[in-house]
Amino acid sequence: MEPLNLYENWIKKRTMLLILKESNEISLFNDHKNLIYMRMIDVIYQNIKDYIHLLTTDHQQLYFYENMFDKIYHNLYHHYDIKDYKIYNYGLLYYYNMYQLYDSLNLLTDYEIDEEYRPIEVFFRGIHQIIEINLLYLMELQDRIEKLLNVDNDVVKEIIYHSISIWSELIELLNLLSSLDEFQYQNYRNLIYGTSGGDSINLRKIQKRIQHLDTFITFDIHDTIINQKKDKYLLSAIKLYQYYSTQFWLTHFNLASSTNGIQNKGTKETPILKLIDKCIHMTNTKINRKIHDISTKVNDDQSKIKVKINDKEKLIGKSIYNSSKEYLEKL
Repeated sequence: MEPLNLYENWIKKRTMLLILKESNEISLFNDHKNLIYMRMIDVIYQNIKDYIHLLTTDHQQLYFYENMFDKIYHNLYHHYDIKDYKIYNYGLLYYYNMYQLYDSLNLLTDYEIDEEYRPIEVFFRGIHQIIEINLLYLMELQDRIEKLLNVDNDVVKEIIYHSISIWSELIELLNLLSSLDEFQYQNYRNLIYGTSGGDSINLRKIQKRIQHLDTFITFDIHDTIINQKKDKYLLSAIKLYQYYSTQFWLTHFNLASSTNGIQNKGTKETPILKLIDKCIHMTNTKINRKIHDISTKVNDDQSKIKVKINDKEKLIGKSIYNSSKEYLEKL
């Protein structure tokens, strides 16, 4: 029996997996896999839209909420490559096939919560659900990346940049959570005590897989960068992929510190300052270590000029010197 995961029960991951399983028996979703992920997001998006106006009485804050959330949704709609003209693009059975999953989809937003906390629950819980749905999709993309790495690197780059576009929206979702009412959220977090977003199994797995992706590269990273070989573009893609994955965790740290106070502990009793340790660990990648080696190798004092600034001698680069040379004493 699998160990109990309170967070995954809270975000209804089992329901998500059930919907994906049911969709596998419908040809429409086999032909257009992205549709079912976006349909789950649709249901949660609409539920949040129904309650979002109750989060604040400040019209400027409400405008920020709605504008930001709509932008993220429409960006995801674009990233999942959903066609607007459903019947024309997906056939006459489109709405019937969607209706077949109606009951299961509605379970995603079936929350047991006191009415007092329903607006913030719908918003906070819903955003975490949208993140998890995207993680399920990103895990599929990660499988393809690892399968094709060193086999078809052009396709790998394409998948990586597509994945990065998704990570960018997940980061924006975390940014949106930081705007929650300070007093209201502190009361609400008592209801979600005992677990946190860091308990997402897929989040932990995929971030580890992304961090270690460069260890599977078969060519010499140092030589490829130094000699500017074709595969340097694959390295750039992987490095950016690792950057966005780490940036998600850094944003999570910033979110926790800004909503709870940096001296506080999270809802799982983890000191918020400890979250930064994971960020430091995640940046220790093979590519980053090679970049450090290259930086020491290409260090060139011939590109620097000795000047006196505030009675102190200092080396500065030529570009910096040229922008302020009328104020500097060249030595």
